[in-house]
Parts: sequence; structure tokens; C-alpha cells
Amino acid sequence: MNGLFDDLDLLDLDGHVRRWSAPEVARAGGEANQWIAAAGAFTFRLQADPVPLSDERWRAVGAAWAALLAAAERSAGPQGGEWLMRDLWLRAWLLENVGPRPDVPLFDPRTPFDRALDALPMSRAESAELAPRWRELTRPQILSLRRVKQLLAVMCSVAPHVEEHPRWPEHEAWQRLAGDLP
Repeated sequence: MNGLFDDLDLLDLDGHVRRWSAPEVARAGGEANQWIAAAGAFTFRLQADPVPLSDERWRAVGAAWAALLAAAERSAGPQGGEWLMRDLWLRAWLLENVGPRPDVPLFDPRTPFDRALDALPMSRAESAELAPRWRELTRPQILSLRRVKQLLAVMCSVAPHVEEHPRWPEHEAWQRLAGDLP
């Protein structure tokens, strides 16, 4: 799709929704930096004034956002969890600034909570063993611990909306490790 990444800064939110909802996006190519720019432009427009959107428009925004991230991952690969983290942080920001809405999937606090727990790169036991001596570890081990810390921050951000979640005890156990992580 020629021009997919052109003039991203000129699009309003509806323009982004139309662009990333187009069927061609599923087959689009592009470099990681182009997809990062596209995701950044989309979230910038979304965060500029999120409150006045109707539930119907929010559902369209959510579908377009999911399509953009899926196309980015297909085209550029996972990029070290870049797309996952962008999705989790956007959802956390929306929950904090707009609040949960039961009929809008983008505002379901269980999604970022569960996805963050599921994406943890190591067990709690391994994290607890490695965290206190992180300065002695290999770079990949340190990066894994840093990813744990990032994911715990997302869970902490959405926690006020999921206190009745069945995985709440798991979240609490992980949060006890947060202070020891690099």
C-alpha cells in the first residue's frame, strides 16, 4: 500500500481509524521505525482529547488500533515486545483518563492485566532469586528482569479496576518483588 506512512502527523483521529481499518493494512509492509511512527501518531491523536468519543467510535478506534499493531508485528516482527508494551500502556492510560466501559473492549481492564501477567518472561521464583544480585547477571537476564518490572508497572496502573479479578493474588505476589527489580 503506497503512502501508508505518509503524512501521519496530518491525520486526525478519524483519519487514523480509516487508515488502519483499511483491508490493505493486513498485507502492508514497512520498517519497524515506520510502524513505531504510525503507532505514536495514532496514540498522540487519541490522547489529545479522548473523553468525548461515543462507545461506537471507541469500538472503531479499538479495532483500528488492533489492526495497526497486528500489521506492525507481521511486517516488522515483535521488536522485543514493542507492540505489546504500546498496547498495554495505551490501555492503561485510557483506563486512568477515561475509565472502564463494559461495552468497549479497549476499556476492559482485564485485558491489559491478563496480558501483562501472561507476558512475564520468567517465573516469580526465578525473578526473586535473580533480582537481588542483578548486577552480576548477564545482559539477557537483566533485560528479562527489566521487562518484568515494566509489566508489573502496567498491572499496578490498572489494578484499581480489577481488584475482584481471579488472578489478583498472583498480581499481589508479583508486586512484592517490584522493589528489588533493576
